[in-house]
Amino acid sequence: MSTNTLLRRNLSLALPPTSPLPPPPPPPPRAPLLSSYDVFLSFRGEDVRGKFVDHLYARLQGLKVNAFMDEKKLARGEVIEKSILTAIERSRFSVVVFSLRYADSEWCLDELVKIVRCAQNKGHVAMPVFFHVSPDDVAGQAGVYEEAFVKHEKGFKRKRVENWRKALITVAGISGWCLGENE
Repeated sequence: MSTNTLLRRNLSLALPPTSPLPPPPPPPPRAPLLSSYDVFLSFRGEDVRGKFVDHLYARLQGLKVNAFMDEKKLARGEVIEKSILTAIERSRFSVVVFSLRYADSEWCLDELVKIVRCAQNKGHVAMPVFFHVSPDDVAGQAGVYEEAFVKHEKGFKRKRVENWRKALITVAGISGWCLGENE
């Protein structure tokens, strides 16, 4: 119960019945929740598909968590980029699996930018998993991430590359899970 409603109720109890207070205003209308998925999985397929991500997806399904994984949820004939970006918008959480070659993929980096924008504007929650990479390397774009960005700077517009860098720094700064070789 809001403070205003509680105050109005208490005042109406304290005042004689001949001086009623007007009813409290109705609550503002809420926008409908457009959540289609609980979790969106962002990952570099060649690094973790058939390994970690398939196990994670199966576990989430077993827990009745509605997860979006591209090969499991994309219908044949759908426009891939549009479908993926819509799935991100309609998910409450994203699990971002940073792997050795995640930053090589412009698709992954574009997804990451979308995830960060949804987190900033829609309350979307990003949860990073560092799979055989260090959070410091991801945030600082060091090691294999640095190599990827050397290539990106030659092949893509500066603004796009800068957005990718900022998104990596943002998500790598979130407490997540670090998984080594044997985990």
